[in-house]
Amino acid sequence: MIARAAILGAVGSVLVAWLVAAARRAGALDRARGLRARAARHLPGGVRGTLARALTDAGVGSEPEQAVRLWLGGTGVAGLCGLAMGSVPATLGVLGGLVAGPAGLALARSRARLRAASAVPAGLERVAAELRGGGTVETGVAVLAGRDGPLGPGMGRVRARLELGATLPDALDAWSRELGTPQARAAGGAMAVVATVGGSAADALDGLAASLRDRLAAQAEARALSAQARLSTLVVAVAPLGYLLFSSLVDRGATSVLLGSGVGRLCLGGGLALEAVAGLWMRRLLRVEP
Repeated sequence: MIARAAILGAVGSVLVAWLVAAARRAGALDRARGLRARAARHLPGGVRGTLARALTDAGVGSEPEQAVRLWLGGTGVAGLCGLAMGSVPATLGVLGGLVAGPAGLALARSRARLRAASAVPAGLERVAAELRGGGTVETGVAVLAGRDGPLGPGMGRVRARLELGATLPDALDAWSRELGTPQARAAGGAMAVVATVGGSAADALDGLAASLRDRLAAQAEARALSAQARLSTLVVAVAPLGYLLFSSLVDRGATSVLLGSGVGRLCLGGGLALEAVAGLWMRRLLRVEP
């Protein structure tokens, strides 16, 4: 036990020293990047593109490689902290770290998607204001793309597609499919019709914005009414893991069979898999579509 504590202390000291040195070098490294190109390891093209899009949609301002390093580093730290308490906490720490990265990214994307859906009515009203001022739907898209907000990244991709030669209806259709909400589909279709047919449609866009805002208010009320059920779901999902961690701390012999035998490891893996499936199932039952 003393040897394990000494090893963890030494590893922790080295890790802290490395982090402090890296923090001190951060400013110098940023200046050096502007002077010369530095070779770096990159993820495979397909994986990097998918992860970069997910990070952008989630509003995370990090490069894919940096996000992967932070994820794996956090997993390693969780495993080392758990190792000080036993093999079961270490296993749970590693598994929790591996799951926490993708789960956190998915949750951040879901929240960003909800924020973008909530901002669609205001975006429609901004496009309507551009039409009243003599502008077009395309100029309204450019204004939204230049603003910091939930709709900025999506409208930026619409403008990029227009610069590459896509038509405005096709670019708006791609944006609505990427966001995947009823608000985006309605707004994208309405702006595409206005851009194709022409005419004075500012009042129609304002009416659509008011209708979508009423729908969002009803969904917010539904989420508020289901808050207690969602909290109960979280408690039910976390309670078995908490009991397993508590048992490993109080009596390590009670959980040694889980890691010391093939049947125990099979039971542990099956239990964790069922926990994950149950959590996703209950989340789907209580989900309120934006």
